[in-house]
Amino acid sequence: MRLKMKIRCALVMACMVMLSACVRLDTPHPRSFTRTVLLYIACDNNGLRTYAESDLANLIKGDLPVRVSRDEALLIFLDNGDGAPTLHRYYSAASGVVYKELVKLYDSGFNSADPDNLRIVLDDADTFYPSERRGLILWSHGTGWLPEGYYSNPEAREAAGVKSFALEGNSEMDIRDMADAITRHYEFILFDSCLMATVEVAYQLRDKADYLIASCAEVLVDGFPYADIVSDFFYDHTGLGAGGLRNICEKYYDFYNARTGIYRSATVSLIDCSRLDELAALCRQIYGAHKEEMAQVVPSTVQRYYTGDKHWFYDLDDYVRKFADGSEYAAFSELMASCVPCKFATEKILGVITVRNHSGLSTYIRHADAPVLDAYYKTLDWTIDTGAL
Repeated sequence: MRLKMKIRCALVMACMVMLSACVRLDTPHPRSFTRTVLLYIACDNNGLRTYAESDLANLIKGDLPVRVSRDEALLIFLDNGDGAPTLHRYYSAASGVVYKELVKLYDSGFNSADPDNLRIVLDDADTFYPSERRGLILWSHGTGWLPEGYYSNPEAREAAGVKSFALEGNSEMDIRDMADAITRHYEFILFDSCLMATVEVAYQLRDKADYLIASCAEVLVDGFPYADIVSDFFYDHTGLGAGGLRNICEKYYDFYNARTGIYRSATVSLIDCSRLDELAALCRQIYGAHKEEMAQVVPSTVQRYYTGDKHWFYDLDDYVRKFADGSEYAAFSELMASCVPCKFATEKILGVITVRNHSGLSTYIRHADAPVLDAYYKTLDWTIDTGAL
């Protein structure tokens, strides 16, 4: 869930963006690009439209790709309920004027929380703007790996389906279906959504990207500071390499750490997907050796990232240290540093949760009276490969 901590007035993009002539919708773009980054915004019928408009207004203040001087494409898919969803290319001219160019207009009933439709948009991006390197930003509600509706009403959903990202009406997207919908490899996937830096989500997507950027905790409605970070999406020309992704994390943290009160609230992680198989193998050894000790862990003693009674998100490192022996924990801690090479957290989350330990990945700790949740959890790759339950 995005937290509606305050209402922000969205800038009218028509005053700031010039709309160019539309490309032919049945003709792929004739050349390949060095990098294409797609921002996928799902904000139809879920209370986020105003915040999406504000983020877009902020984004166009940043250093967008220049159409004539760099082979880079920034694509934005927007489903906000105001007419049919669209796919646009955003770029700036040498004069600094920002343009958006229509790439494709989708059917008015297009549901962006449907994984089949996510696949369609990803396919369209690659068809019209094929590239050697790709980045993907997923912008919407997020509840980690949880089943559909579980976050808002766990009692009623103990007999529910299984969804975890995006929300359109009553539709959400199963994290397993999302993984299936992502058929290409991305250099990075960024979640501008709450609670998505779980080891369960990261492991499910381990073959889909080199890196993930996500938050263990809830993300305030301002989201990522797009004007500051859009140039870091295209980090090839900066000479920073993947260091540009570190910049994104640091700028996100700085943006919120400079605030006061409950608005000084952020966690963010850069997750190296290439190390997650090794992490799973080590956790399988540790979990297998300590089943009894795991069952005796008191969840309230472990660093939490949830608010209220949403007790499904705990710090992975702080959990493992409760039952692993000295040598096991030393190996685990060393590997975690490789899996999460960059992480930041404010001292408190929403003014109510003190951050004592932030490893950059959260996990589930089994709770009583949740048989449907546990049954679903056992279908995730992380649980299958580690024996976490």
